[in-house]
Amino acid sequence: MRNGIEELQSTRLLSCASSIMASTLNISDLNDNVSSERIFIVGGGIVGAALAFYLSRDLPSSSNRQIVIIDRCLKKSLGSTGHAPGFVGQLNQSPVLTKLAKDTVSEYLLIPDGFSPVGGLELSSSPSGVEALRRRCEMALAAGLPAELITPETAASLAPDFIDPDSVDIGLYFPSDGTANAQKITSHYLDQARSRGVSFVEASVTGFTTSNVDNDQTEMTTIQTSEGNISLAGSTVILASGIWTSSLTCPTNGAKLPITRAPVPIVPVAHPYTFTAARAQRSGKPYPFVRWPDHHVYARDHGDRDGLGSYNHAPMHLDPSTTAIGAWPSEFNEILTEAASHLKNGNEFQVQGSDSDSDPWVAKEPFNGIFAVTPDNLPLAGKVPDVVNLWICAAIWVTTAAGTAKLISREICREAGTASAPEDQPLLEAVAPARFEGIELNVLTQQALGKYNDIYNRKN
Repeated sequence: MRNGIEELQSTRLLSCASSIMASTLNISDLNDNVSSERIFIVGGGIVGAALAFYLSRDLPSSSNRQIVIIDRCLKKSLGSTGHAPGFVGQLNQSPVLTKLAKDTVSEYLLIPDGFSPVGGLELSSSPSGVEALRRRCEMALAAGLPAELITPETAASLAPDFIDPDSVDIGLYFPSDGTANAQKITSHYLDQARSRGVSFVEASVTGFTTSNVDNDQTEMTTIQTSEGNISLAGSTVILASGIWTSSLTCPTNGAKLPITRAPVPIVPVAHPYTFTAARAQRSGKPYPFVRWPDHHVYARDHGDRDGLGSYNHAPMHLDPSTTAIGAWPSEFNEILTEAASHLKNGNEFQVQGSDSDSDPWVAKEPFNGIFAVTPDNLPLAGKVPDVVNLWICAAIWVTTAAGTAKLISREICREAGTASAPEDQPLLEAVAPARFEGIELNVLTQQALGKYNDIYNRKN
């Protein structure tokens, strides 16, 4: 996960790819070779990269086919992908998210060093929390996921520096969960996509123009960027722009109208994360990713240090500009102090953050990372009904990135004439971008913020 806010710029800027590469096209090249079979993916983070990979692999071949990733920065990851803690927990209260997470793990396991099955461990020390973990164990087994209730002593043996067995009553262990190297996965997908002919343009997307098709539908005609306008001429656009998606579809400056009638309640929020000082790599098996749902706290072993995050605070709606790391709210100092108290080695974590010119993720200092929440904690992924050539694939965590991108790729391929997958239909309906149509955006925003503290299934 992620978070951040900087001084608001005049334009909304998109997340950056993690693989170092240069543009392979410029705007004039694109406008000289217009084709209705082009697909523009706005955003080169883990979702956009996965989309480019699956589409370039699975779409029917055509001499006019061209897939283009447009990203503000092709040399450094500035979006949520760049500083995600990387935990992939497959069980969710939503069967849709569980299915997408399981599909994602099966894809990540194919990527060298992309996924480490260190396991996931949840702990509780309250009667209601113990019952919640028992229910989650039953739910996991019913979903085909290995899960086991374990004693405090066994839990402590899996992460002895994190867990005091006297502080917990029960543990729930998920051996097939693990941690994903989001930047390595993104680089893999980008490299594979490039080898299949996907093109790249480094530019900041600032908006779009549309024209009417009929009384009910419009068509995107131009992508406006910092390097010039791109003529679409019927081309398909996929917004894989993460925390910037709402600002691109519904500008707040009043100068432009929303490009779709459907609200896009992808709400960027703040989230604190911190580290211990560097240490020698532990011997033996790496620790599982550990969560304390009673306290909205989680921790992970990063190899050369440990990481800690907390959801135990009121949700903070942010307006991100150029990066998904933002200014440090002073109240996060107290929040991290309280969060660290639940770990056996809690006094080793840095809990006093600050605003500095350095990249806190790279410097391994406390930071505020922006990520997106939605009113139902599900992604917005699929075709936008009232804009004939627009798709959205956003509000997606590393946990479900590959599964969701593959789902949308299959649907785009189906529209291009490949065989349909009937089992996809309920998933597509659950994540459809237009599912909130008719509800005021401010109401949806408040509902999304209300989901922040439930991210790790507090009520399960």
